[in-house]
Amino acid sequence: MNGYHATDQWQLLVFSLEEYDDYLDDEQADDFFQHLASLRSELIQGDWRLLYFMWLRELDSNDELAAVPMINFDFNHLSDAQTAFAGLFGVPLGLVKALALALEEKPSHSAKHNRFHIDDWLSQLSEKEKDQLLTALFEQGQLSRHQALAMTRKEQVNEPVNYQHWLSAQIIEPYIAIAQQQLKQEQAIALATRLAAEKAAKEAKLSEVYNQRDQVWQRAQEQASRTCASGYDQASRYLHQLAEAYQFKGEALDFECRFERFISSNNSRKALLNRLQDLLPRA
Repeated sequence: MNGYHATDQWQLLVFSLEEYDDYLDDEQADDFFQHLASLRSELIQGDWRLLYFMWLRELDSNDELAAVPMINFDFNHLSDAQTAFAGLFGVPLGLVKALALALEEKPSHSAKHNRFHIDDWLSQLSEKEKDQLLTALFEQGQLSRHQALAMTRKEQVNEPVNYQHWLSAQIIEPYIAIAQQQLKQEQAIALATRLAAEKAAKEAKLSEVYNQRDQVWQRAQEQASRTCASGYDQASRYLHQLAEAYQFKGEALDFECRFERFISSNNSRKALLNRLQDLLPRA
């Protein structure tokens, strides 16, 4: 975290990336903006894992970092927004897992989440406050939740928390090696699972193409008959799908026979044949 600013109504946390060239054209940063509202909501509700991410990121290069309260947040199950934040800011996932392991064995404070329930909020409003909200709604035409909360905000006296359990480099260090090993194993399992799912999906698609091979051959010929670049591109895609599907089913010879007939029917279309060079038999 690079900055903190507070006013009577707002608190602003500033997170920033170093201005290195490999960040400047990062499309991931553009996609990240969709998660900002979720991250803000999590912080408001008392989910402070975002702040621990930045502490862990700094710890990766500074083992003399000041200690922070050790609060028992769930670091084994992150939200999509938190995962995106960790990826964008380069938060070391091995340290996140090490923190989760430390929290399982070391004493810590319970996490308190401030869930917003609209029914409870409405029941606490006076008739005057409700009238003010309705007046503002009719005058403005719309009223966001944050505007309504700001209009009915009541000052609260927050008792200072006496933290007894603190997270430091010395607390987390014994868990780092085993956390790194666990992370590698989990990533290997996740990769194997993803590859298996992709393989199954690919095989299902090839089976579908093979089962509908007559229709696909017909579509390929229809596209070739358009005698234009887009038609040749689509015909080429169909034929490459067919080649792979026949190969998957162990019927490569059947494909070669039918492909020869297709080439014979379209022998004058040189632009199409150029797109099929890798399927043509080698001399």
